Amino acid sequence: MKNTDKYPELFSSIPQSSQLSAVYGDIEELTELLVAYFKQGIERGDYCLWTVTNALEVEKAKNELEKAGVDVEKCLTSSQLEIITMGAHSKETMLPETALKELVEEKSRKNSHESFHGFRINVNITRAGGILKPDPERLEEGLKEINPESRGKLTYLCTIPLEELSGSGLLKLVEEKGVLVKRKGKWEYLMHTCNSDGQKELETTLLRAKKDAEATNRAKNSFIMNMSHELRTPLNSVIGFSDLLLEGAFGPMNTKQSKYVNNILISGKNLLEIINNLLDISRLEAGEKTLKYEDVDIASLIGEVRMSLLSPASVKKITVELKIDPSIGNIQADITKLRQILYNLVSNAIKFTPAKGKVIISACKNEGILEVKVSDNGIGISKESHEKIFMPFTQADSSAARGYGGAGLGLFIVKNFVDLHGGKVWVDSEIGKGSTFTFTIPTKPENASSTENENKKNQSSQKGKKLKKTDSPAEPEN
Repeated sequence: MKNTDKYPELFSSIPQSSQLSAVYGDIEELTELLVAYFKQGIERGDYCLWTVTNALEVEKAKNELEKAGVDVEKCLTSSQLEIITMGAHSKETMLPETALKELVEEKSRKNSHESFHGFRINVNITRAGGILKPDPERLEEGLKEINPESRGKLTYLCTIPLEELSGSGLLKLVEEKGVLVKRKGKWEYLMHTCNSDGQKELETTLLRAKKDAEATNRAKNSFIMNMSHELRTPLNSVIGFSDLLLEGAFGPMNTKQSKYVNNILISGKNLLEIINNLLDISRLEAGEKTLKYEDVDIASLIGEVRMSLLSPASVKKITVELKIDPSIGNIQADITKLRQILYNLVSNAIKFTPAKGKVIISACKNEGILEVKVSDNGIGISKESHEKIFMPFTQADSSAARGYGGAGLGLFIVKNFVDLHGGKVWVDSEIGKGSTFTFTIPTKPENASSTENENKKNQSSQKGKKLKKTDSPAEPEN
């Protein structure tokens, strides 16, 4: 086991091979790891291909490399460094391993005439449907098939989120490859040792590392949830008394007093919304991802959400129209989460629509799918921001959007709640032309039919038992 707590030594102090593996606890650890990996590659004269998932991460990668002392513009101009989004290269019909293999082959051919010392790339591995994607073993087999000369220069770093890796999976990774992990602020390279004492030490270290990460995450979520509850109590009092003052419960106020009290009320409600969003995110991170399905009257729920937001809409003289299919009826969903989805989308539309604008909520059902659209004629969103606005604490880049405030949590919660229902959410928008947010969810959970059959079976069984017990003749007395 070796400590590798300094950037320059992070990868030079571990055994070099074509495949390196690392696990990370959060996005900051991942960024730190990749900066060190690619900085070393640039200093060695390697061609470096940094893969990211969206355009926002491209800028972040550049900024972090600059902070680490890398002349990013020079590296980009000389084609030694390239930062790409994998979505632009991988085809949906292809396996991730195949897509990565083709990407490596393409870049190897393109840079074969350059005098680069080597070629390094990163591969972020996640768990989907119970299996790791891309599969590290299949990826390794696929890369063995590429040109031997190119393969000899290749180094690829597989990074895996710690929370998506079981204890046995992490142990297997260490035994077969060796792995970088961070403990108590220091990176450590864990590798298989031959003696039993070393093996026991390794297992203990792995278990401790995973427990430390889980404990830290639990403590963070617990702190946020406790603080949120503590803040909500006095905040509700502020909102309640502001309402009473505005209603004249303690006597009339002059125009100036009413204006200031109204500002207190608006600020209090905005803060309460942020606190509620933080609570929702903490619950999601804590693993509270169960849904309480029940029959939901969609037309009534949309009408209820509209009524709750008429006050902020009327202040800006914004009309909120409904276009709901009369035959929409009921669906089975978690009403609390569905209400939150609708509330966040409609309140966002009102917030980013100028005075005297219009917001339209439309809903229909088609082949077992509920589709809801929230449209506005507001400031709009640039195409580059369509993906990143669903990330936490993120807003559109335009100065106009930033001027409206907000913590950037609402759409992140929308996406998570829609995902929990097995649905999809997306946006169609252009700057200055308004936005349309659309989400679709199934009208019934996927296992609804099997659950209903099981419930009916259990009910029939219970009835049968009661009937049998009632109809059975009494035992003769002795």
